[in-house]
Amino acid sequence: MRKMGSSSAVDISAMQEIMLEFRAGKMVFDGKKFVPDSRKGLVRIGRGDEGLLHFQWLDRNLNAVEDVS
Repeated sequence: MRKMGSSSAVDISAMQEIMLEFRAGKMVFDGKKFVPDSRKGLVRIGRGDEGLLHFQWLDRNLNAVEDVS
């Protein structure tokens, strides 16, 4: 299952090659403004088993992927 913008963890296929990875937080839209998500995160860009590029945001404390595209 793939989801973007979800706050719940999702199952993803394994990455064949991680091309770029860096620490990053994220913002969530709350009514009329953006507010920071207090969790520590990690952005990962890599190539999946099917050959497509994937963008992932991981919660570093839980080591769980949450946002995938």
